[in-house]
Amino acid sequence: MKRINQLFIKNIGPFDEEMFDFSIEKGHPDIHIFTGKNGTGKSTLLHSLASAFDWFEKDHEQHRSNNLFKKFKVFDEDNKSMAESYIHVNLEENNRIIEKVCIYGCKSCKNIHQNFEKTITTNSTISKTGNSYKTTPSNKDLLSYKSAINAIDLTNKKFSFAAFGYSGYRLLETENIEITDKEKGNPLHLALEFNKRKDDRAFSISNWIASRWSKAAIEEISGNKEGANKIRFAINRLIECINNFTNNDYTIKIETNPWRIGISYCGSILEFDVLPDGLRSILSWLGDLLMRLDAIPWEENSISITEQNIILFLDEIEVHLHPTWQDKILPLLKEILPNAQIFITTHSPFILNSIDNAKIYMLNNENCETRLEKIVLSETGDSYQYVYENILYTKNIFGHETIKLIERFNEIDKEIVLSDFSNENEFIDVIEKLKLDGEEVMALVSSKLFRLKRVIGKDYLNGKNN
Repeated sequence: MKRINQLFIKNIGPFDEEMFDFSIEKGHPDIHIFTGKNGTGKSTLLHSLASAFDWFEKDHEQHRSNNLFKKFKVFDEDNKSMAESYIHVNLEENNRIIEKVCIYGCKSCKNIHQNFEKTITTNSTISKTGNSYKTTPSNKDLLSYKSAINAIDLTNKKFSFAAFGYSGYRLLETENIEITDKEKGNPLHLALEFNKRKDDRAFSISNWIASRWSKAAIEEISGNKEGANKIRFAINRLIECINNFTNNDYTIKIETNPWRIGISYCGSILEFDVLPDGLRSILSWLGDLLMRLDAIPWEENSISITEQNIILFLDEIEVHLHPTWQDKILPLLKEILPNAQIFITTHSPFILNSIDNAKIYMLNNENCETRLEKIVLSETGDSYQYVYENILYTKNIFGHETIKLIERFNEIDKEIVLSDFSNENEFIDVIEKLKLDGEEVMALVSSKLFRLKRVIGKDYLNGKNN
């Protein structure tokens, strides 16, 4: 299986210079989670990793995919030394490095280009001289893959792996259905654009479902039930995922006379445009992924399309989801894509502790520079409160106004302990307001009130302050 084993990033976005090691222990999921405050460069890391598989324009034509070029700080490469702004990605297969990819800022055109180390060493070192690189990959599978990304179609081609990128901000739209017996398009084209623009070279999800369902029906009528099941496999997986994800509250409904693809909910068939945004988001990226996997001509056809060698980049896909759906994402992906290497960014504690032994890369930005602070393994046994405080560094467990009251309570409490009663009336008022915020809040401050009663003889909790 091909996978990424290392990223080195220098002078890109908020990163000065940082190394990421993606090795995993045997038996652990190949799932890597980037977390940190807004502006720490989580999306930058995903776009940098994805660029190792992306198609780059020839010569000095502009490369605009995911606007990655805008995050390069310096454009100064030459043939004598490494550029000052660059991304370096190591790819491995069966624990052996097979390619070292470099994306760098070009001095001539102020854009970015992609090169490959001429000599592939077995260690993770990075060549520091510009003339140690060439413009094409050494690995034949990667060469074939990259040369096919911008092709009209994939006739007479076979692939051993594929890479995909998605953002949680994309939403599925309702489209007119056009049935065709000739499948068109290139499933690798724009596969690494996280917010995919409209591509007239590929099916929409609705057209894909209708066309494959129609083709499967023809095979079934002809007596080829096995072939029909194979054709419908990806669609059935999508239906199963949506059913499991929503506890069967929503299910994909396919009507054939006339053709209509929608979602069944509470006895009605809803078009994609009017679905909850969370479901539209899931259908958008998961449906697109299964559609592309279904269309790729795989080299290894003895296994299903969801068991293929996949590298998947997911950027805040929880953005529209309720917590009860957020904690299902990684277990679901682990189940349906058992051989995928997954990189994901998130702010959600419900994702972070939804699976055991995924690697969590905790990013921290100080003085406008992001560093990898530490790496921990996810634990489903960690409480959400623990994740909030120790991984997301969110100490506030109450709302903003309550936190302000607690902070003021603590300030005046210190004064009273020192026999300063100048703010006592305000202290009494704060306590009354905290009482209105509930038992959990009062449990937090009551120990200090009991201490004051013992030390100074005033029972502020019960209003006996004289």
